Amino acid sequence: MEKQSKDYEKNENDWTDREIQSETLSFMTSAMIKDIFKQTEIGEWEEAVFSEAIDVNPKRELKKGQSAKCVSMIDIEPFKRKISNFSIKEFKGGSKFRNKDTLFARITPCLENGKTAFVDILDNGEIGFGSTEFIVLSAKEEKTDSYFVYYLSRSPEIRKVAIKSMTGTSGRQRVENEVFDTIIINLPPVSEQSSIAKILSDLDSKIELNQQMNKTLESIGHAIFKHWFVDFEFPNEKGKPYKSSGGEMVDSELGKIPKGWEVGKLGDLGKIQPGFAFKSKDFLDDGIGLAKIKNIQPPIVDFNFESYISEELYNETNNRFYLFSGDILIAMTGAKIGKIGIIPKTENKILLNQRVGKVESNNKYLMYLILNTNEIQELISGGSSASSAQGNISNSDIENFIYLIPNEIFLQKINKVMNCLFVKMIDNLGEIQNLSQIRDSLLPKLMSGKIRVPVKTNR
Repeated sequence: MEKQSKDYEKNENDWTDREIQSETLSFMTSAMIKDIFKQTEIGEWEEAVFSEAIDVNPKRELKKGQSAKCVSMIDIEPFKRKISNFSIKEFKGGSKFRNKDTLFARITPCLENGKTAFVDILDNGEIGFGSTEFIVLSAKEEKTDSYFVYYLSRSPEIRKVAIKSMTGTSGRQRVENEVFDTIIINLPPVSEQSSIAKILSDLDSKIELNQQMNKTLESIGHAIFKHWFVDFEFPNEKGKPYKSSGGEMVDSELGKIPKGWEVGKLGDLGKIQPGFAFKSKDFLDDGIGLAKIKNIQPPIVDFNFESYISEELYNETNNRFYLFSGDILIAMTGAKIGKIGIIPKTENKILLNQRVGKVESNNKYLMYLILNTNEIQELISGGSSASSAQGNISNSDIENFIYLIPNEIFLQKINKVMNCLFVKMIDNLGEIQNLSQIRDSLLPKLMSGKIRVPVKTNR
């Protein structure tokens, strides 16, 4: 990956630095952004103690034995504003919160992984509860804006101080509430807090919309897959459902299957290309990005590179190890073994490493759906030492799984449908990644006052 320029414009009237002007701002014109951001002094901002401007674990009333919405740590996804899930449980203890509170993970590694969420799952006046490992942060009336509190708690400076303050035994370290009594923040007026939060919130809303669109598209893909590949109701030559329209079924070791289909191996539909075995001396502090297995967060493969190689090594490596937009990856080892991800639309130069495999097939989107089925995921788990943190499975193990192989006519039909779905998903993933980079670049600058936003109306 090309090193991004960190040079700053010399013109004092310029609105921000070059990284904010990058082409990743695909949904905004340069003129629009210049109208939004202004680089000014922060004289009207005040210094404040974090805990004096923001309530830490504010009092919330919830009686023991009462049923309420419960959020566990697993319901919070890294660096995602939305709470992904909740359950209804009897309250016996834990953190208590209401809408517009922020849940801040206090325990390792959840804090380091970015588990911080904004509460919006409750009804008016409703109180929820969750893990004791959440610190609840709440805005103070006429002092702080709720959305600003959320983004402030996600800012690198606050996270850095909190992480450094953690105490306890290895693997179970926690942030103590008192750390917020020691953090000094630069606090803009509430009206400006709202404007800052609006910029970041709009980016998150667009990201969340794309994520929801992709969930819908993938659900459609899985539904079509089940209807055609499992129920055998794919369109026959007259466009009617095959099985229910009297399509001929024949015996096989997997039960009744459509005539012309056969039982074979998953490798008959697609191969798994193992990654390149890099040596420790190949890794550099800067250069071309290396996709790492820990960065697969289904369905996206995140390019927050932690390892690099030289341009020379990239050019010398066989091109079967190159990764491009739309490639399907599968985790071959580690705690995330079997997880499937898609390379979003990208111009980055990336190489496949030995911890991941790439699907090589004319049916790669069909393979994505097959590899995500419970049946194949169970086979992967059963065929590896996946119960340990260092589980491993080989490409040949996956390719040798017994599986149903459709005829060519069926493959042409389903591939045509899946290509339409996945092309849109890949575009959305690329935009999610671009918007996330914009948000993460703006966040510390907005919170520090390095760049400013015009104050219009309060949230």
